[in-house]
Amino acid sequence: MIDKLYKRIVRFFVETHIARIDFSSEEEAEEFYNWLYPDKSQKRELSMKKIIRICAWTMSVFAVVCLALMLICNQMVVNNAEGKVFSDIDSIKYNKVGLLLGTTPQARIGRITNYFFIYRIDAAEQLYKAGKIEKILISGDDDSLDGINETECMRDSLVARGVPASAIILDGKGYRTICSIVNANKVYGLKSFTIISQQFHNERAIYQAEHLGLDVENIQAYNAKDPKSRLAYLTTIREYFARVKMFIDLWFTDIEKLYPHCLGTLGNRRVVPYPPSTVG
Repeated sequence: MIDKLYKRIVRFFVETHIARIDFSSEEEAEEFYNWLYPDKSQKRELSMKKIIRICAWTMSVFAVVCLALMLICNQMVVNNAEGKVFSDIDSIKYNKVGLLLGTTPQARIGRITNYFFIYRIDAAEQLYKAGKIEKILISGDDDSLDGINETECMRDSLVARGVPASAIILDGKGYRTICSIVNANKVYGLKSFTIISQQFHNERAIYQAEHLGLDVENIQAYNAKDPKSRLAYLTTIREYFARVKMFIDLWFTDIEKLYPHCLGTLGNRRVVPYPPSTVG
Protein backbone atom coordinates (compact mmCIF):
# COMPACT_ATOMS: atom_id res chain seq x y z
CA MET A 1 0.00 0.00 0.00
CA ILE A 2 2.77 2.41 0.96
CA ASP A 3 4.78 1.38 -2.12
CA LYS A 4 1.83 2.20 -4.44
CA LEU A 5 1.30 5.57 -2.76
CA TYR A 6 5.02 6.34 -3.06
CA LYS A 7 4.99 5.44 -6.77
CA ARG A 8 2.01 7.72 -7.39
CA ILE A 9 3.80 10.62 -5.74
CA VAL A 10 6.94 9.97 -7.79
CA ARG A 11 4.88 9.69 -11.00
CA PHE A 12 3.22 13.00 -10.28
CA PHE A 13 6.55 14.78 -9.90
CA VAL A 14 8.01 13.08 -12.99
CA GLU A 15 5.02 13.64 -15.30
CA THR A 16 4.51 17.27 -14.30
CA HIS A 17 8.25 17.92 -14.64
CA ILE A 18 8.37 19.34 -11.12
CA ALA A 19 11.29 17.05 -10.38
CA ARG A 20 14.17 16.41 -12.75
CA ILE A 21 16.03 13.13 -12.44
CA ASP A 22 19.52 12.73 -13.85
CA PHE A 23 20.63 9.19 -14.55
CA SER A 24 24.22 8.08 -14.82
CA SER A 25 23.43 5.53 -17.54
CA GLU A 26 20.63 4.30 -19.81
CA GLU A 27 20.48 1.07 -17.81
CA GLU A 28 19.81 3.04 -14.62
CA ALA A 29 17.06 5.01 -16.36
CA GLU A 30 15.53 1.82 -17.76
CA GLU A 31 15.57 0.20 -14.33
CA PHE A 32 13.92 3.25 -12.75
CA TYR A 33 11.10 3.43 -15.30
CA ASN A 34 10.54 -0.33 -15.12
CA TRP A 35 10.03 0.10 -11.38
CA LEU A 36 7.85 3.19 -11.80
CA TYR A 37 5.81 1.72 -14.68
CA PRO A 38 5.77 -2.04 -14.36
CA ASP A 39 3.06 -2.13 -17.01
CA LYS A 40 4.53 -1.20 -20.41
CA SER A 41 1.25 0.41 -21.45
CA GLN A 42 1.85 3.03 -18.77
CA LYS A 43 5.18 3.92 -20.35
CA ARG A 44 3.49 4.20 -23.76
CA GLU A 45 0.90 6.50 -22.21
CA LEU A 46 3.67 8.72 -20.81
CA SER A 47 5.33 8.78 -24.23
CA MET A 48 2.05 9.79 -25.89
CA LYS A 49 1.59 12.58 -23.36
CA LYS A 50 5.02 13.92 -24.24
CA ILE A 51 4.21 13.79 -27.96
CA ILE A 52 0.89 15.58 -27.42
CA ARG A 53 2.61 18.19 -25.26
CA ILE A 54 5.29 18.81 -27.90
CA CYS A 55 2.66 19.07 -30.67
CA ALA A 56 0.58 21.48 -28.60
CA TRP A 57 3.59 23.73 -27.97
CA THR A 58 4.61 23.59 -31.64
CA MET A 59 1.11 24.53 -32.80
CA SER A 60 0.93 27.34 -30.25
CA VAL A 61 4.24 28.82 -31.37
CA PHE A 62 3.21 28.50 -35.03
CA ALA A 63 -0.12 30.24 -34.33
CA VAL A 64 1.63 33.11 -32.52
CA VAL A 65 4.14 33.55 -35.36
CA CYS A 66 1.34 33.55 -37.97
CA LEU A 67 -0.68 36.06 -35.97
CA ALA A 68 2.33 38.33 -35.57
CA LEU A 69 3.08 38.06 -39.29
CA MET A 70 -0.49 39.01 -40.22
CA LEU A 71 -0.48 41.99 -37.86
CA ILE A 72 2.88 43.25 -39.16
CA CYS A 73 1.81 42.91 -42.81
CA ASN A 74 -1.49 44.62 -42.05
CA GLN A 75 0.17 47.57 -40.30
CA MET A 76 2.67 48.05 -43.13
CA VAL A 77 -0.17 48.29 -45.64
CA VAL A 78 -2.19 50.68 -43.44
CA ASN A 79 0.80 52.96 -42.82
CA ASN A 80 1.67 53.06 -46.53
CA ALA A 81 -1.88 54.12 -47.47
CA GLU A 82 -2.01 57.02 -45.01
CA GLY A 83 -2.99 60.22 -46.82
CA LYS A 84 -3.75 58.33 -50.05
CA VAL A 85 -7.22 56.91 -49.35
CA PHE A 86 -10.24 59.17 -49.08
CA SER A 87 -13.85 58.74 -47.98
CA ASP A 88 -14.79 62.41 -48.51
CA ILE A 89 -15.27 63.18 -52.20
CA ASP A 90 -14.33 66.83 -51.67
CA SER A 91 -10.91 65.79 -50.34
CA ILE A 92 -9.83 63.62 -53.25
CA LYS A 93 -7.88 65.12 -56.15
CA TYR A 94 -8.80 64.96 -59.82
CA ASN A 95 -7.48 62.04 -61.85
CA LYS A 96 -8.45 61.44 -65.47
CA VAL A 97 -9.08 57.72 -64.92
CA GLY A 98 -10.66 55.78 -62.08
CA LEU A 99 -9.76 52.09 -61.71
CA LEU A 100 -12.90 50.29 -60.49
CA LEU A 101 -11.97 46.89 -59.01
CA GLY A 102 -14.45 44.23 -60.03
CA THR A 103 -16.73 41.94 -58.09
CA THR A 104 -19.97 40.08 -58.84
CA PRO A 105 -23.52 41.36 -58.25
CA GLN A 106 -24.17 38.29 -56.11
CA ALA A 107 -22.11 37.06 -53.17
CA ARG A 108 -20.27 33.79 -53.61
CA ILE A 109 -21.89 32.38 -50.47
CA GLY A 110 -25.64 31.96 -50.76
CA ARG A 111 -25.88 33.96 -54.02
CA ILE A 112 -27.40 36.87 -52.08
CA THR A 113 -27.09 40.54 -53.09
CA ASN A 114 -23.47 41.62 -52.98
CA TYR A 115 -23.33 45.04 -51.34
CA PHE A 116 -19.62 45.30 -52.10
CA PHE A 117 -20.75 45.50 -55.74
CA ILE A 118 -23.50 48.07 -55.10
CA TYR A 119 -21.33 50.34 -52.97
CA ARG A 120 -18.48 50.28 -55.50
CA ILE A 121 -20.92 51.32 -58.22
CA ASP A 122 -22.12 54.10 -55.90
CA ALA A 123 -18.54 55.31 -55.40
CA ALA A 124 -17.68 55.25 -59.12
CA GLU A 125 -20.86 57.15 -59.96
CA GLN A 126 -20.11 59.77 -57.30
CA LEU A 127 -16.58 60.36 -58.59
CA TYR A 128 -17.69 60.65 -62.21
CA LYS A 129 -20.62 62.98 -61.56
CA ALA A 130 -18.51 65.14 -59.24
CA GLY A 131 -15.96 65.63 -62.04
CA LYS A 132 -13.18 63.87 -60.12
CA ILE A 133 -12.63 61.40 -63.01
CA GLU A 134 -13.40 61.44 -66.73
CA LYS A 135 -13.12 57.74 -67.53
CA ILE A 136 -13.69 54.53 -65.60
CA LEU A 137 -11.51 51.47 -66.22
CA ILE A 138 -13.40 48.49 -64.82
CA SER A 139 -11.05 45.59 -64.10
CA GLY A 140 -12.37 42.19 -63.07
CA ASP A 141 -12.88 38.58 -64.08
CA ASP A 142 -14.74 38.12 -67.37
CA ASP A 143 -15.70 34.55 -66.43
CA SER A 144 -16.42 34.52 -62.70
CA LEU A 145 -18.95 32.68 -60.55
CA ASP A 146 -20.83 30.44 -63.02
CA GLY A 147 -19.80 32.46 -66.05
CA ILE A 148 -20.72 35.92 -64.76
CA ASN A 149 -18.75 38.73 -66.39
CA GLU A 150 -17.89 41.15 -63.57
CA THR A 151 -16.86 44.01 -65.84
CA GLU A 152 -19.97 43.91 -68.01
CA CYS A 153 -22.24 43.77 -64.95
CA MET A 154 -20.53 46.83 -63.51
CA ARG A 155 -20.67 48.68 -66.82
CA ASP A 156 -24.39 47.98 -67.20
CA SER A 157 -25.04 49.24 -63.66
CA LEU A 158 -23.11 52.45 -64.27
CA VAL A 159 -24.82 53.10 -67.61
CA ALA A 160 -28.20 52.60 -65.91
CA ARG A 161 -27.21 55.40 -63.52
CA GLY A 162 -26.38 57.83 -66.26
CA VAL A 163 -22.66 57.25 -66.82
CA PRO A 164 -22.09 57.19 -70.61
CA ALA A 165 -20.79 53.93 -72.05
CA SER A 166 -18.18 55.93 -73.97
CA ALA A 167 -16.55 56.84 -70.63
CA ILE A 168 -16.14 53.19 -69.59
CA ILE A 169 -13.32 50.82 -70.53
CA LEU A 170 -13.45 47.11 -69.69
CA ASP A 171 -10.49 44.98 -68.57
CA GLY A 172 -11.81 41.44 -68.28
CA LYS A 173 -8.40 40.07 -67.32
CA GLY A 174 -8.35 41.43 -63.77
CA TYR A 175 -8.50 37.98 -62.19
CA ARG A 176 -6.75 39.25 -59.08
CA THR A 177 -6.14 42.68 -57.65
CA ILE A 178 -2.48 42.45 -58.60
CA CYS A 179 -3.49 41.73 -62.22
CA SER A 180 -5.80 44.75 -62.27
CA ILE A 181 -2.94 46.97 -61.12
CA VAL A 182 -0.43 45.51 -63.59
CA ASN A 183 -2.87 45.76 -66.50
CA ALA A 184 -3.77 49.38 -65.72
CA ASN A 185 -0.12 50.33 -66.11
CA LYS A 186 1.27 47.81 -68.60
CA VAL A 187 -1.72 47.45 -70.95
CA TYR A 188 -3.57 50.75 -70.65
CA GLY A 189 -0.54 52.95 -70.07
CA LEU A 190 -1.79 54.57 -66.87
CA LYS A 191 0.79 56.19 -64.61
CA SER A 192 -1.67 57.94 -62.31
CA PHE A 193 -5.20 56.79 -61.45
CA THR A 194 -7.79 56.66 -58.69
CA ILE A 195 -8.57 53.20 -57.33
CA ILE A 196 -12.22 52.59 -56.42
CA SER A 197 -13.16 49.88 -53.90
CA GLN A 198 -13.67 49.39 -50.16
CA GLN A 199 -10.96 50.88 -47.93
CA PHE A 200 -9.31 47.58 -46.99
CA HIS A 201 -9.07 46.68 -50.68
CA ASN A 202 -7.83 50.14 -51.67
CA GLU A 203 -5.04 50.03 -49.11
CA ARG A 204 -3.72 46.75 -50.47
CA ALA A 205 -4.06 47.85 -54.11
CA ILE A 206 -2.11 51.05 -53.44
CA TYR A 207 0.69 49.07 -51.79
CA GLN A 208 0.87 46.75 -54.79
CA ALA A 209 0.89 49.62 -57.28
CA GLU A 210 3.76 51.32 -55.47
CA HIS A 211 5.90 48.23 -54.80
CA LEU A 212 5.63 46.20 -58.01
CA GLY A 213 8.28 48.23 -59.77
CA LEU A 214 5.70 49.81 -62.09
CA ASP A 215 6.05 53.27 -63.63
CA VAL A 216 3.29 54.90 -61.56
CA GLU A 217 2.90 58.05 -59.49
CA ASN A 218 0.31 59.89 -57.42
CA ILE A 219 -1.84 56.81 -56.87
CA GLN A 220 -4.85 57.52 -54.69
CA ALA A 221 -8.10 55.74 -53.81
CA TYR A 222 -11.73 56.55 -53.09
CA ASN A 223 -13.37 54.40 -50.43
CA ALA A 224 -16.70 52.79 -51.20
CA LYS A 225 -18.99 52.17 -48.25
CA ASP A 226 -18.37 48.99 -46.24
CA PRO A 227 -21.25 46.48 -45.99
CA LYS A 228 -22.28 45.53 -42.46
CA SER A 229 -23.55 41.97 -42.93
CA ARG A 230 -22.04 38.93 -41.22
CA LEU A 231 -20.68 37.66 -44.53
CA ALA A 232 -18.98 41.02 -45.05
CA TYR A 233 -17.07 40.54 -41.80
CA LEU A 234 -15.71 37.27 -43.21
CA THR A 235 -14.25 39.29 -46.08
CA THR A 236 -12.57 41.57 -43.56
CA ILE A 237 -10.99 38.56 -41.83
CA ARG A 238 -9.92 37.17 -45.21
CA GLU A 239 -8.15 40.46 -45.93
CA TYR A 240 -5.54 39.74 -43.23
CA PHE A 241 -4.54 36.57 -45.10
CA ALA A 242 -4.71 38.39 -48.46
CA ARG A 243 -2.16 40.92 -47.23
CA VAL A 244 0.28 38.18 -46.26
CA LYS A 245 -0.26 36.61 -49.70
CA MET A 246 0.41 40.01 -51.27
CA PHE A 247 3.83 40.24 -49.61
CA ILE A 248 4.65 36.72 -50.80
CA ASP A 249 3.78 37.84 -54.34
CA LEU A 250 5.88 40.99 -54.02
CA TRP A 251 8.89 39.17 -52.58
CA PHE A 252 8.91 36.07 -54.77
CA THR A 253 7.09 36.99 -58.00
CA ASP A 254 8.92 38.45 -60.98
CA ILE A 255 6.78 41.20 -62.52
CA GLU A 256 7.78 40.05 -66.00
CA LYS A 257 6.43 36.58 -65.21
CA LEU A 258 3.28 37.95 -63.59
CA TYR A 259 2.36 40.02 -66.64
CA PRO A 260 1.81 37.03 -68.99
CA HIS A 261 -0.07 35.27 -66.16
CA CYS A 262 -2.65 38.07 -66.11
CA LEU A 263 -3.06 37.98 -69.89
CA GLY A 264 -2.30 34.39 -70.86
CA THR A 265 -3.49 31.00 -69.68
CA LEU A 266 -5.10 30.90 -66.22
CA GLY A 267 -5.86 27.43 -64.88
CA ASN A 268 -7.86 25.47 -67.46
CA ARG A 269 -9.24 28.64 -69.01
CA ARG A 270 -7.76 29.92 -72.22
CA VAL A 271 -7.44 33.69 -72.47
CA VAL A 272 -6.56 35.46 -75.72
CA PRO A 273 -4.07 38.29 -75.07
CA TYR A 274 -5.09 41.66 -76.43
CA PRO A 275 -2.82 44.44 -77.73
CA PRO A 276 -1.82 47.30 -75.42
CA SER A 277 -3.90 50.43 -75.60
CA THR A 278 -4.08 53.67 -73.69
CA VAL A 279 -6.92 55.41 -71.91
CA GLY A 280 -4.91 58.16 -70.27
